[in-house]
Amino acid sequence: MKDSANNVRNIYVNALNGNITYNGKNVPVYGQPPFVTTPDRYVIINNIVEVANNTNDSFDNEVEVTIEIYSEQNKNNNVSQVDNIAGQILNILIPDTKINGFSDTDFYVFPMARTSSNYLPLWEGDNYIARKVITIRNLVNQK
Repeated sequence: MKDSANNVRNIYVNALNGNITYNGKNVPVYGQPPFVTTPDRYVIINNIVEVANNTNDSFDNEVEVTIEIYSEQNKNNNVSQVDNIAGQILNILIPDTKINGFSDTDFYVFPMARTSSNYLPLWEGDNYIARKVITIRNLVNQK
């Protein structure tokens, strides 16, 4: 049995990074909180929780992936920006009712459903960060 967390994180970053825009500008996707100065809008694949769902024939996991979407704003509180980005993420990961998947050399990853979505804004003085956190449930099969 292999640990799938890093593989799932990399699959998510590869699927999303370069495919999300806002007002014609790329919204970068990071696999962990970055140590570089971030742009006004960005996404972090933050938390991954794995629960084994093995059988006699396979190693399977149910994996919850937490995605945090940030939009830094000055003297403005516009959550429609993070809603727009969340919609793009969901259209990439879960484009229809079929179970579509992604894979790498070790795992198949099937995003199945958005299990939660909530706003967790941050602010200090005139600086406001609209933040939306979505959680995606995945079936992950070891190859």
